[in-house]
Amino acid sequence: MLRRLAVKNFKSLLDVTVEFPRLAVFFGPNAAGKSNLLEAVQILSRIGTSRTLSDALSKPIRGYPVEAFTFPEGGLPAMLSQKTACFALEADLGIGKDRYSYRVGVAIQPQSGNLTVNDEYLTALSRRGEPKGNPSIERVENQLRVRRKSKPAHPRQEPLGLNHTLLSDQRFSGVDYRDIERSRAELERWRIHYLDPRVAMRSAKSPADVRDIGVLGEDIAPFLYRLRGEDEKRFAAVKRTLRSLIPSVEDLTVDLDERRGTLDIQVRQYGSDFSSRIISEGTLRVLALCAIGANPWGGSLVAFEEPENGVHPRRLELIARLLTSLA
Repeated sequence: MLRRLAVKNFKSLLDVTVEFPRLAVFFGPNAAGKSNLLEAVQILSRIGTSRTLSDALSKPIRGYPVEAFTFPEGGLPAMLSQKTACFALEADLGIGKDRYSYRVGVAIQPQSGNLTVNDEYLTALSRRGEPKGNPSIERVENQLRVRRKSKPAHPRQEPLGLNHTLLSDQRFSGVDYRDIERSRAELERWRIHYLDPRVAMRSAKSPADVRDIGVLGEDIAPFLYRLRGEDEKRFAAVKRTLRSLIPSVEDLTVDLDERRGTLDIQVRQYGSDFSSRIISEGTLRVLALCAIGANPWGGSLVAFEEPENGVHPRRLELIARLLTSLA
């Protein structure tokens, strides 16, 4: 669970700190930074779990990597004239009864696009939110120190300026690196969605071993197909919730076209079956929320951008109740 996030010099967020309750709703005028805050959460998750920083800042993250850094006066041309630019993310994580603080600094050489880690820190926190014991990861001068539980007085030294975080490094796993492994696993469980019912959610998909509907909802068909095969009760819950939100829906099926090898979502309304290729965007969005709510492999953090888009105004209160139940 994400309890607090501090962001510095990431896109339009110069210096922002947010405390997160179990359910948080952000609203405001255009260009207020709502999307960038959501993307900062996504970036943190990817930085802590991806093989390289380049992978972490690639799609579905918007823009080029250099555009993730706050522009100076003069915009992109001024940025490209700089030797380096940096952003920093810091988060307090709740994992079971334990709390951790994780901080990472990322630097870029704008002209080459070279990305490096210029700071990293991970420590357990007390109930008061204060650092407890020796940090698992910390910067000391031009090196990063990684401590093992069995030999805390003899930390491992790693060079500063790597193209990946130590948190994402699978070498640091097991009993000796328990705090690192737990924090990495927590970030892996975060799910950020930018639902795209116009294209992505209508695209043909074959059966796949997926654990969620995908960032854009592109895997909703294989997800529902797997859910139906492995957990009929939860699939039935998706149908019940969908019918409660959209009373005209009579049934929901996901079938495999054996000739093409692709999956087809069918929604029955008014006595007729309609495929996901032609049902309304609002219906697809609501179906996605129902699927996320029934996900047995779901994440510890779920975030959406504008989940109400395309949904009939009369159903907004029901959507709000569904989102509240997820928290």
